[in-house]
Amino acid sequence: MGQLVFSWFEEKERVGDASKPGGTSASAEAPRPQREEFPRWDPSPLQTELTEESGLAVRIVVTNNARTVLTLKPAGNSGGVSLRLHHMFLSAGPAVRKALATWIQRPKSQKAGAVIDQYIREHSHLMRAPAKRRVRLYAKGTHFDLDALFEEGNLEHFDGQVNARITWGQRSGIRRRQRSIRFGSYAAGDNLIRIHPCLDQNFVPAYFVRFVVFHEMLHAFLGVEETPSGRRRIHSPEFKRIEQSHSDYTRAVAWENSPRNMRKLLRGT
Repeated sequence: MGQLVFSWFEEKERVGDASKPGGTSASAEAPRPQREEFPRWDPSPLQTELTEESGLAVRIVVTNNARTVLTLKPAGNSGGVSLRLHHMFLSAGPAVRKALATWIQRPKSQKAGAVIDQYIREHSHLMRAPAKRRVRLYAKGTHFDLDALFEEGNLEHFDGQVNARITWGQRSGIRRRQRSIRFGSYAAGDNLIRIHPCLDQNFVPAYFVRFVVFHEMLHAFLGVEETPSGRRRIHSPEFKRIEQSHSDYTRAVAWENSPRNMRKLLRGT
C-alpha cells in the first residue's frame, strides 16, 4: 500500500487584480466562522473502533492541518496502518466513523469518500487558515510571454472575465524514469496559473503553449463543479466541450501525444 491522502480546503473570495481585464479593486467576503479551540480529546476510542471495523491495526495521529485532513500509509512491517487525521473527526458521528473505516479498507470507495467530503465541508470552519505564500511572478520567458498569451486568450475566449495571475513555474530537474510532465496548473486559492518552464523552448510551437494557457484559464473561468453526491469534478462535461471547441485543440493534443516531442521536453527540463 502506498501513501493515500485525502486533501481538501475551502475556496475563498479573492480580491481581483485590477491590472487584468475584468479585475476589480475590492471584493466583499462573508465573515469567517469562529474557529473552535484545538480539542484535547483522547483518540483511543476512535482508534479502537476503526481497528475493529476495518480489520486493520490503526494508529491515529491527530493534526490541526490547514489543507490535508486525512493521510493513510502503512505502519512499517506490522501490517497495520498509520492514520493522520484532522481533529474534527474526533467528534464525528457513527455514519462518518463507518465511512472512515470503509475508506481505510477501500480508499477508492466513492460512497465513503462522499460522506467524508460532506463532513469536511460542514466542519471546514474548524480548519486553520493556510499561511499565505508570497509568489514571485515572472511571465516573460526567453521565447514566450505568458502575459501576452493570457491577454490574447482572455479577450478572444472569455470576454476579459478571467482575472487570474500567470507565471512560469520554478525550474527543477527531472526524476529518474520520469515519463510525463504537468504542463500547467491553476491554484484557485491563490488565483494563480503556473506554466511549466520546459515549454519555454524554441522547438515548442506557439500554438501548444497558447493552448496550455487556455486550458488553465478555463479552470479559472469555470471553477470546480460538484456532482449530486458532493464529489468535486475538475474536468466537467462543460469543460471538455469548451476545451475541444478551441481552434488549436486537435493539433495541440497531437503534438502532446508525440513520443518524440515528449523525449525532447524531458531532455530539456
